[in-house]
Order: sequence, then structure tokens, then C-alpha cells
Amino acid sequence: MHATLMSRTWGREITTTVVNGYPCRVYQDRPRSVAALLQDASRWCGRTFAVEGGRRLSFDDFAHAVGRVASHLEARGVRRGDRVILLAYNSLEWLAAFWALQSLGAVTVLANAWWSPAEIAEGLADVSPAAVVADQLAKRGLQGRADAIDLQELRAVVDATDVPEPRTLPLVDEDEVAIIMFSSGTSGRAKGVLMSHRGVVANIQNLLALTGRMPHELPPDSQGTVSLLTVPLFHLAGIQTSFSTLLSGGTLVLLQGRFDPGAVLRLIESERVRVWGSIPTMVSRVLEYPELDQYDTSSLRSIPMGGAAISPELRQKVQRAFPGVKKSVGSLFGSTEAGGVLAAGSADDLQGRSGCVGKPLPVVELRIRHPDANGVGEILARTPTATLGCWGDPSPTTDVDGWVATGDLGRIEDGYLILSGRSKDIVIRAGENVACAHVEQCLQRHPAVVEVAVLPLPHADLGEEVAAVVVLRAGAAVTEQELEAHASASLGRFQVPSSWWLRAEPLPTNASGKIAKRELLALWTARERTS
Repeated sequence: MHATLMSRTWGREITTTVVNGYPCRVYQDRPRSVAALLQDASRWCGRTFAVEGGRRLSFDDFAHAVGRVASHLEARGVRRGDRVILLAYNSLEWLAAFWALQSLGAVTVLANAWWSPAEIAEGLADVSPAAVVADQLAKRGLQGRADAIDLQELRAVVDATDVPEPRTLPLVDEDEVAIIMFSSGTSGRAKGVLMSHRGVVANIQNLLALTGRMPHELPPDSQGTVSLLTVPLFHLAGIQTSFSTLLSGGTLVLLQGRFDPGAVLRLIESERVRVWGSIPTMVSRVLEYPELDQYDTSSLRSIPMGGAAISPELRQKVQRAFPGVKKSVGSLFGSTEAGGVLAAGSADDLQGRSGCVGKPLPVVELRIRHPDANGVGEILARTPTATLGCWGDPSPTTDVDGWVATGDLGRIEDGYLILSGRSKDIVIRAGENVACAHVEQCLQRHPAVVEVAVLPLPHADLGEEVAAVVVLRAGAAVTEQELEAHASASLGRFQVPSSWWLRAEPLPTNASGKIAKRELLALWTARERTS
């Protein structure tokens, strides 16, 4: 890869065009494919792009690694338009495999690395991929599959030093599917959400415009930002951080292994991290780490957080612990179905506005459906990032006018979006969405269970925990531990209930016969107070 001028123009000018049959705000000047973004990063040759432990790859090294991995996957039979599942924890190989698949014009299917083997099997059956690129094959039940490519196999390809022949960008339409990302949904197990090239590019262009890092505006000597990534790459937040770092000439620092507050602090100190995009739970754990004050965190300038509204108390704790952050404790609000971030706010935006998550991003339109007397209703969004639907489901994501229902409740006040709760039946545990129905369906398969309701119970560390109210059959003798073991056999660890209420009385229902979960939650809270 050689230093070049920008091969195309990115811009801030916005126009209106028809996207999927409805009028939509779009950037007039924009890249037309995800693979084109890697080409735009060629101007940063010589700089360090990615760090994982003792391994460091420059932008040149990374581009060459992507080319080698693309040739390797091609030799394994991957072709343009093929669906390929990427199922692994964060690593340099994950990044190289993702961009290699885009370079081949394949559809990258981002699976949740925390899934149980049963959920993995369901995902494979749904998507019918041409190949599965994964780590820990035996643990995931993939050992011996002819279409399984061990991520460890790619490490030697990534670490090689030969320079591959340049590849021609695949010819794709910007409304073709680029990524399938699994979302917890609300009615059952995860569904593959279809993301177009147009949508993925529009989302990252929104974020770059927000942060003043639009590629065409950056001079060759622009100082890149060192970003620490502790959220999964198979989530939108991980994709966004890796993309923006790549395009702005920054350095992406990967946390090795499971989340550990001490490891985070060591990386902030040793790599001089400036931006740590995270979720409130992770930030809280670092703030409570007993040896926090023994680390030099003076390089830290920004901690944008997603996954939940940020409490004033947490913002104050961050500012006391990391003086360099000052007013950069920002908030991001979005959804997988909407294809990315919808609103963002700085600390000034959030100050004095409880539940505020900021203002809509440039090409995002927001409105409130069926507002009550206080202006609170379901938040709808119209944006070019909107997904194309779900794999195997003909139902569109949007209504006939292009509006996506987020499932969150809120109001708009002086242009700011204020969250009030959610209408969809999920638990947000440490930033990970858990569909209550999926957990309920699993527990209902236990022979001792008559009915069950899964609830989001407030939790000081996780934000919310998965709580289950279970009605047992008359005379059944089953323990919480046995139900937990039953759930663990089919669910990912993050989905297994951590709090239980076993009872004999039927669950309360509303006039339509549905379980009255709000009433149950109030009963649980009262029960906790008196126990």
C-alpha cells in the first residue's frame, strides 16, 4: 500500500433521495461500498493501525494481511455474494478476516461469540453459510466441519511478510447486503439483520462528521487517535470504533481475553489511549478498581458510552477519576435494526437533562409515535442506515414511509432526544440485549415448569440482570440450580437468569390475557424490600 490522495470525496452536504422506495436524507458525496473504506485508509501508510498484546500492525502491514487472507479464503472456495459466518472474540485475525471478506465481495455474517453451541447450530441452519471462520472450534461444536476455517489457521497468514498483488474492488451495488448482524429481537432467538453497503457507510459517515474526522478534511499530518476497544467487534459499537480508527489514521488497541479492569488500565497507561469507547458497566468496574489511582491515565480524553442512558452520578465519577476527560463523557443512542447510531450528545448536551442521549445525527430523522400527554411515545427513525429486514423474514424493517420502530420510549424536547424506557421485551445486561421470549421459551421446555416470565431487574453493576419468575407444576421439586443448568445447556452465559422467583401461584395477566410484567416487576420489588 502506498500513500495516495483521497480516491473519492467524502462530504457533509446532504440531499434527499429515494432509498428503498421512501424519501431519505443522504450524504451527497459518499463511498459506495464497505470495501472502498479500506482503500481510503491507504493514505496512512507507515502508521501503527492495530495492537494486540505484543503484536503491532502498521496500515501497510494490515492491508497486506487482508490481501493474503482474502487469497486464502478464496482458495478455500469463498466467492462474491457468499455468506460467511465470522464467529470469534476480538483479534487481529478477526479484523483481517472481516476486511478480506469485504474485499472478496462476500457477505460477512457477524455471529455472537458468546452463543452456546445450540444457538450456533441454529444460526448455521438459518444462514446456510458457504464457510464459518471461527475460533475455539471444539468448544463451539464446529470441530470436523468441512466448511469451518479455524481463526488460528489465519494467524500465520496474517503474520506472513510477503506483499500480495493488489486486488480490484468488487463491483457491488450500494443497496446490496454487506453485513448480516444478529440481533436479539423481541419475540425469540436472534435474527440476522441485513445491512446494506449504503447503510454501513452512512452510519460511519455520520459518526465521522460528528467527531470532525471526515477523511477528506484531514490533512496528511493529522494526528490519529489511539482508541481502546473493549466491546465486541461483532456489535455495532465495535464495528464503528474500528472503522473510524481506520479511516482517521488512528491506532486500535485490542484488549486480550476477557474484560479485566486492571488490564484496561495497563493498556491506557502503556499505549497512551485517548479514547475508550465502552459501556457503563465496564466503566463502572474500572472506576471501582482498588488500584485505579496507581495508573497514569492522563492521556485519556474521551469516554463515549453506549448501551444505556448515562446517569449523572456516573458522569461525575468519570470526571473525578479521569480529569483529562473533562466534558467528554458523551452518549450514543442507536439500534441494530436502524443500522447504527441515531443520536449523540456531549456532556454539555446531557447536563441537566435526565435521560438525554443527545440530538439526531445529520441524516437521521426522528419522530414520536402516539405521544402521551407528556410527549412520550415510541421513538421512530428514518435514515439511510435502516436495515433491509431479517434473513429469512420477508417483513420489512420499515413502514411504508420508511420509519423504523426502535422499541424505545422517549420524547423530543428542544431538539434533544430524552429516553423514558422501552416498549420491547428485552433485558439490557452489560450492554448486551437479551430477548426475554428466547429465555422464556428455553425454560418452558423444562418438565417442571408450567409458565415463566423473564424480567429486567435493576442491577448496580450490570445495569439490568436477567430475572425469571417461574411457576412450577404441583408437586414438582426443582431447584434454582437445576433450572440454571437447564438454561445453560441452550443459552449463552449472558442470557441465563441470575435471579429467580419460584412460585406456585399463576402469573398475573392483563385484560387481553398477556402476562402483566409491570405488575410482576412491582411485586418482585416489593418482595425484595420485605425479604
